[in-house]
Amino acid sequence: MVLSDKPQKNKEKKSWIDLIDESVHTSDDVDIGDVDAVSRDFIVVKRGIVNLHYYYIPIGKVEGWDGHALWLKVPEEYIKKIMREMCTLTHHAIT
Repeated sequence: MVLSDKPQKNKEKKSWIDLIDESVHTSDDVDIGDVDAVSRDFIVVKRGIVNLHYYYIPIGKVEGWDGHALWLKVPEEYIKKIMREMCTLTHHAIT
């Protein structure tokens, strides 16, 4: 799964499961955490140690693996937007 246009010194191929605990970067080069889990439709990214945040990123938003990090096709602002929408949906579901 080497899909990235980013410079690749190490074109090591990894399965999705092998990416667990690897760093995830947005298209604007922000490290948003590490891969925590993988499903058919999403990767789950965990950020933080004490205050944990989980981001559910659609597989289609993944650009590729460069040998050091998993790169996303979207900027950090997209991730923040997803989190705001999820928080709003959760809040409405509870009330």
